[in-house]
Amino acid sequence: MKWLKRLGTLLIAGSFITGSLGTEASAAGSYTATADPSKQYQTIEGWGTSLAWWGKVVGEYSNRDEYVEKMFSPTTGLGMNVLRYNIGGGDNPSSNVLEYRKAVPGYQPSPGVYDWNADANQRYMLQAAKSYGVNVFEAFANSAPYWMTISGSVSGAANGGNNLKPDYYDDFADYLTEVVKHFRDNWGITFDTVTPLNEPISTWWKLGNNQEGMHFDRADQNTILSQVQSSLTAKGLSTKLSAPEEYSLDDTTISFNSYSSEVKSAISQINTHTYGGSNRASLRNTATSAGKHLWTSEYGDGDASGLTMSRTILKDIRNMGASAWVYWQAVDSADGWGFFKNVLNNTQTTSYTVNQKYYVMGNYSKFIRPGTKIIGMSDANTLAAYDAASGKVVLVTTNSEATDTTVTYDLSRFTSLGTSAQVHRTSSTEKLQQLSNINIQNKKFTATAKAGSVTTYVISGATYNGSTGYESGAIYKLINRNSGLALDVNGASTAGGATIIQWNDNGAANQQWKLESAGNSYYKIRNVGSGLLLDVNQSSTQGGAALIQWQDNGGNNQQWLPVDVGGYLVLVNRNSGLTVDINQSSTTAGASTIQWADNGGANQHWSLVKVN
Repeated sequence: MKWLKRLGTLLIAGSFITGSLGTEASAAGSYTATADPSKQYQTIEGWGTSLAWWGKVVGEYSNRDEYVEKMFSPTTGLGMNVLRYNIGGGDNPSSNVLEYRKAVPGYQPSPGVYDWNADANQRYMLQAAKSYGVNVFEAFANSAPYWMTISGSVSGAANGGNNLKPDYYDDFADYLTEVVKHFRDNWGITFDTVTPLNEPISTWWKLGNNQEGMHFDRADQNTILSQVQSSLTAKGLSTKLSAPEEYSLDDTTISFNSYSSEVKSAISQINTHTYGGSNRASLRNTATSAGKHLWTSEYGDGDASGLTMSRTILKDIRNMGASAWVYWQAVDSADGWGFFKNVLNNTQTTSYTVNQKYYVMGNYSKFIRPGTKIIGMSDANTLAAYDAASGKVVLVTTNSEATDTTVTYDLSRFTSLGTSAQVHRTSSTEKLQQLSNINIQNKKFTATAKAGSVTTYVISGATYNGSTGYESGAIYKLINRNSGLALDVNGASTAGGATIIQWNDNGAANQQWKLESAGNSYYKIRNVGSGLLLDVNQSSTQGGAALIQWQDNGGNNQQWLPVDVGGYLVLVNRNSGLTVDINQSSTTAGASTIQWADNGGANQHWSLVKVN
């Protein structure tokens, strides 16, 4: 997160009680939340933070180990296991534009000269975190060294445009990979991934800013990524490439799709920041189709309650499919932005205050551990996870409302289950407080989701011996959440090219569908009446293109990614990244279906109802 962008985000950050994220639980009362272990999604790689910029300052504090313990210890801290290390560019020594905490030293102060004593504070924090079990490391850069830049400053170009000199792309790549290599050979840290980019398409990286930043047009992103990969290969490094680190998740999709096939192939992990954008389904489709890991590599907000963060985690993990989630600044000087508040402007003021956000992070990071799978959940306000190895089910429920809600958790789809649920709650008056266990009867239990709270339930003794995915040969109907009408082949036609509409549910074969695996989490959706497939007309990638039925031709425009958004599915087309949508949110029978960007609308949400 960058200070330049904080004002806008601060304006939308709430108090401890804010608007609801979700659907069924948005009104006070009671409801049932059903966990579905047959729907198993991504495996969690972990939770983490970036060391820039706080590590550069705290690494010199007399109580620095206390900070490390509270962030990374799995027993007495948050148990975060992912850490992002900032390879500083290092600004011109004659410049003083960078803020104290943001002036991260570089390792190459001049051409051909390396200073391996630089950045000792951040390096200390990295090593100390490793001693607590941190095992996933990523290196990232905000700028090349100042002498490689057009403006002569790591703060950016005068006009916010490209700032890396055209003949220094290979030099910048060599610099980053040389640092990565030195960490491996001399300091015992092997970075799993490295990226030369940070919000690169943004144009706010301008000369005179108080932090490092560097704009890259998309063609130039492709060039620097190619150069870094070539340098990694030449040096025999196992470190993989990650990108593109855009501020907006929508820009991340656009940037990744703009790269050459060679660069796409070289990237092992798609990283996005989730400050802006909304089309999580499209980004999930992009990552799934390309076979890439997907991370939320940066997010932050100014809501000290942690509720805004919790809702973002829920959307990023469940809707977008992120396998790792990284908070920007664990320690910050602004109210609410970090888990700890510290001035970060000198080496003497070592004290800090802890906010509720710290404990909300623990609701996730201490219980949904690496290796756990995200599973299906009918409640839009609950993230559900299952670890088959330990036999634990973890449910994390966010209630952002001003009133309590009663939730009955239905775990009856598990083969076996323990007899009680551990309860850990964070609210305005509770700090990850362990409450009395709740008894489980007939694989169900009922609990109060307290107003303005995040609650974690841990259930042991769980096993699941059933199949996963959508049942082969089963027949379903698809009911639109907004209209209550069924997905229908117009006129019960059996001809290729017939349009798809919504119609009153009448149980006819033209409203019945089979989901057939196409591999890699995609499905073909076949109409029972015609035997033809749900298809985007003429393989269009444009929003508004009509949906039709067509003969199976193996095209990506006939493959669909079902995304669980909490009790409903969003159906994402593999070819376009757009979703099945009722045009204009119509509730009228006969309204056409189109593809459209994921916008969270109820006209894009579908209930999958088994009819046989």
